[in-house]
Amino acid sequence: MKQIKRSIGKFLEFLPANSKSTFWLFIFMLSIYSLLRIGFYVVNQDFYLDASAYEILDAFFAGIRFDIAALLMLNLPIIILFNLPIKFEKVKFSGIIFFILFCLLNLLGIGLNIADYAYYPTIQRRLLFEPYTEIPDLIRMVPGLFKNYTPLIIGFLAGLAAFILLSLNVVKLISKRLKQNFSYLSSSIFLVVIIMLTIIGIRGGLQLKPLRQTNAFFSDNRPLGYLVLNSTYTVIRCYFQYTFPEYNFYSQEESSQIIQELLKSNDEEMLDKNYPFLRIKKPVEAFQKKNVVLFIMESWSAEYIGSITGWESDTPFFDSLARKSILYTNFLANGQRSIEAVPSILASLPAVFPSSIIGSRAEINKIRGLGSILNEHGYTTSFHHGAAKGSMGFDAFVPSAGFLNYFGKEEFVGYADSLYDGVWGIFDEPFFLDAAMKMNSFKSPFCSVIFSLSSHDPFKIPHNRKDLFSKYKSKTDFQIAMRYSDFSLSKFFEYAQKQSWYNNTIFIITADHTIYTARNDVFSSFHIPLLIFDPSNEIRKVDAKMGTHVDILPTIIDLLHVPTIHASMGKSLLDDSLPGFGATTFYPTFLFFNDSSLYVDDFEKRREFYPSFRATSAKNNSFKSNMNESDEMQRKLKAYVQAASRAVNQDFIYKQTE
Repeated sequence: MKQIKRSIGKFLEFLPANSKSTFWLFIFMLSIYSLLRIGFYVVNQDFYLDASAYEILDAFFAGIRFDIAALLMLNLPIIILFNLPIKFEKVKFSGIIFFILFCLLNLLGIGLNIADYAYYPTIQRRLLFEPYTEIPDLIRMVPGLFKNYTPLIIGFLAGLAAFILLSLNVVKLISKRLKQNFSYLSSSIFLVVIIMLTIIGIRGGLQLKPLRQTNAFFSDNRPLGYLVLNSTYTVIRCYFQYTFPEYNFYSQEESSQIIQELLKSNDEEMLDKNYPFLRIKKPVEAFQKKNVVLFIMESWSAEYIGSITGWESDTPFFDSLARKSILYTNFLANGQRSIEAVPSILASLPAVFPSSIIGSRAEINKIRGLGSILNEHGYTTSFHHGAAKGSMGFDAFVPSAGFLNYFGKEEFVGYADSLYDGVWGIFDEPFFLDAAMKMNSFKSPFCSVIFSLSSHDPFKIPHNRKDLFSKYKSKTDFQIAMRYSDFSLSKFFEYAQKQSWYNNTIFIITADHTIYTARNDVFSSFHIPLLIFDPSNEIRKVDAKMGTHVDILPTIIDLLHVPTIHASMGKSLLDDSLPGFGATTFYPTFLFFNDSSLYVDDFEKRREFYPSFRATSAKNNSFKSNMNESDEMQRKLKAYVQAASRAVNQDFIYKQTE
């Protein structure tokens, strides 16, 4: 014990005084931010009446991670400067300058958090871009604030003065207690250590993906997520996140009218002109509380699926299932990456932007995901992905779509190296079976999404299954991996059909995007499968209606006859009164498919029309001879992109209604 104490003492002697001061000031500021969170909770406690004491406590603990990241980002300049290997005691006025910088930076952060005490009830989210875009308006409001909120302003200024005095006393106490020592060697070493720790703290740890706002939303209760966050973090993070362009082709009223033409079913009613996609569904038929299992198959391109193309197939099990299912043969991915597919499938948010909603400023918008809708009707919701947590940001996004149980590589039962592909995660077969076993423990009804990964580059197959596919040596590595994923599906169904929940489940199989398709053919670049199978109602139907990822959510609502409010940016594929369409982007061009044709527009000069969406080479462009149809498709495309971009950028996707 004496040896340990002696070692600690030597370490503390070696530790520079400035590093020690930095540590204690950081602890001081963490305490301040905890107090700010308490204040936020007290002022806005009406939003937390439904939250349990455990959830509130959990939010406070989870918030420490965001407080650390926020304080490190805000104080980064002073942290680095203060810990440079320089004898600052010999630099005139250095102490005063550092104290002023410390106060100015942290008063700014405190001010943002206190401002949200009043701002949050109005907008029901933390400050984001407002300090960057509305400074002139805020300055103009100052005289009115002093006139109408004099007591609040006085209290705010008194609080800031109290912080300065408290900080001054803390700095004096730290200086008095710490022995001033300086060494170029120790200062240089600890500068590197502090930089490394700062990087780790800002990114929220050593996980795959850096900390983001969506990590705060650990439950379906969105106000709890905003209790976890702090305004310093959201404002700084927002500055470094991308936003999306907005378009203004039509008046808001005309754009909304076109959206209704495209999406509104006869049993739906639009709710708010400012929220162009918000509508209430009132089904005539009774609600069916069936389970839903949705497979998202990695990179499954339709051109390799014989039941869709009529060609040689790499998916024999899928094809056998298609013979007793509803199969959509002209179904399209909304984008070309997995991080575009997940928001489109789970929350009906289209990929008509330069990049994914995941990781953007819009990631913490109020949305109405499939999980959120079904949670309200007593469903257990889960998302299963065999990769490590943090992969592609799914673990952060899916809770905001209402999927409250996330199962990744870390939650896989019976892990062994032979089950890990060495790159992405657990092979499909064991992971699919593990997901099915987890479903056995779920309270019915449940909705589970399973995202495959074995058909992703480098297309590895487990050693114990290689002999099974050795006869396909003439196939590409991808085709063999696709066959393995298809085989894994068969093993899932072989197990599932023995379970009590099987006959009360609707199974849906789609893909996230295509791969190795003829990229000069626009249609094949997005063409993926969509299959709907109900063991209790084996309806064989091949449907050529055009649809995309965003149509899956409203289609599930229609399948189950769910009475609900939703903000889907797609339409139900079961509604024969609505023609098929699909809107996406080959950025910077935009695409609009209907059930026969394709229209291409860059909203500047380029306009193309193809009477068959399967024939899109330059010689097939017949824009000039199809002006009327081109103009009508342009009208719909522009209105859709305008409405979607406005809804996403301005947080007009979904709002709570009475």
